[in-house]
Amino acid sequence: MKHAIKMTALAVFAASFGATALAADKASSTGGFQIKSEDGNFEAKIGGRIHFDANYYTDEDDINVGTQNSGNDFFFRRARLTLEGRAYDFKYKFENDFASSGAGVSNNNEGLREMWIGREVLGGANLRLGQAKPYRGMEELTSSNELTFMERPFATATGIYGEQFVLGAFLDGHGEGYGWGVSAYSPRSASDANKGGNGANARGFIVPIRSNGNLVHIGLSASIDKYGIGNEKNPNVRVVGRENGLKSGNLLAAKYDEQTTIAAELAARFGAMTLQGEYAMAAFKDTITAVPNPDQDVNTYYVQASYMLTDHVKPYDFKKGVFKSPKVDGEEGALELKARFDTIENKDISGNEASYYTVGLNYYATPNTRFMLEYVDGETEVGTDKSASAVTARAQFNF
Repeated sequence: MKHAIKMTALAVFAASFGATALAADKASSTGGFQIKSEDGNFEAKIGGRIHFDANYYTDEDDINVGTQNSGNDFFFRRARLTLEGRAYDFKYKFENDFASSGAGVSNNNEGLREMWIGREVLGGANLRLGQAKPYRGMEELTSSNELTFMERPFATATGIYGEQFVLGAFLDGHGEGYGWGVSAYSPRSASDANKGGNGANARGFIVPIRSNGNLVHIGLSASIDKYGIGNEKNPNVRVVGRENGLKSGNLLAAKYDEQTTIAAELAARFGAMTLQGEYAMAAFKDTITAVPNPDQDVNTYYVQASYMLTDHVKPYDFKKGVFKSPKVDGEEGALELKARFDTIENKDISGNEASYYTVGLNYYATPNTRFMLEYVDGETEVGTDKSASAVTARAQFNF
């Protein structure tokens, strides 16, 4: 009898779900899957991204000295699934990167990216509670699907900052030609052990020039991160390639538990040409050890440019203050020429610096598909001078 009751209840639930689905607006798809209830109270969307990379080193003598290991490799840079939507006035997002949660990973939460609940507050501001990115500049806030280059510069969590995704509260808003964001957080991701610490961050930007498709973006951000005992930081940045590539070596003399960072952004779009640069200054302090290490300052900046070789422009997101990928129709793609110079330096230790330049092409085949090709040449002077160069490529699909 119990089984009959359970089956009847299941049948009623299925019938109710089916009736709701029939009453709902039709599902839509642009590669993913999206559905919305007829009364507008519920929305759900499933998406994802696949970034498949290749590295071929044209100079790797300084990377694997005394070994026969090569950094040449094919690998998945990202393999994400995303669920996001809305239930009444509350929004939600859950995203996992399976390329970061496979064999050899020490924590089952390693692949978690954005994961939060949120809603509109204060007459139009966007509040999120959970795991997300602090507001640390243009390139940090640009989606990996929209990045002009395969890797982010040093003025992001790839270089000068700690974790890219942190746990906390995030509030942002925008208006006509301006935007802002503030966050308070624990400077760790869900995959990290809780070792204390706290952080706060703010960013603002304006677009003072907007005419005939041209625009100029100006932004400022500031962050303070107190990492806590056992979670101190000493940046060791990737210069060329990924894990088996060229890294800078530790830029600081020791690990530091407190970091204050101020960063400036300047970008412009003039027709097919897009220009962008950021400058960040980080002051590191040691407040834990009995005899504190001397304070140290690390500065970094990058400049980059891209030019659309086809009849396209890069759109600008006025809500987030970042550039996005050009719009293509799936029949005729877009071709983009690009170049970047990026450098980072410890101002208190002579020679503790690293830099690289990269040039390349992006081909946007469809709204969901992109191919990237780059040549990267870099060097580091931390300890022993080292250099490397590589040809890197990516096949990307997102939905």
